[in-house]
Amino acid sequence: MKSRFLTALTLSAALAVATATPSFAQYRTAEPQNFSAEELQAYGLDAQASQRAVALQNEGYEIRVLSEEEAQAYQAGITDNQWLLLGILAGVIVIAVAVAD
Repeated sequence: MKSRFLTALTLSAALAVATATPSFAQYRTAEPQNFSAEELQAYGLDAQASQRAVALQNEGYEIRVLSEEEAQAYQAGITDNQWLLLGILAGVIVIAVAVAD
């Protein structure tokens, strides 16, 4: 009985985390291209940031120009909501294991 409950709880939490990720398919960004430090400064980066961006670009990273709307909606990595859900899931698992013993 407890194992079924734990399995159902784990699957529902995993599903909640998976469905919490935002979809960025609605945005169509421009293709990545190589930018010079001067071009990056024209977009608003300071000299130090533009030189760092060029160095990263030389290492193989891609630079894309995003609209202000895209930049506000975009967040790389795990969102705050996903961290919260993962923390809740971890707490539930710890409690479930403690109760099961």
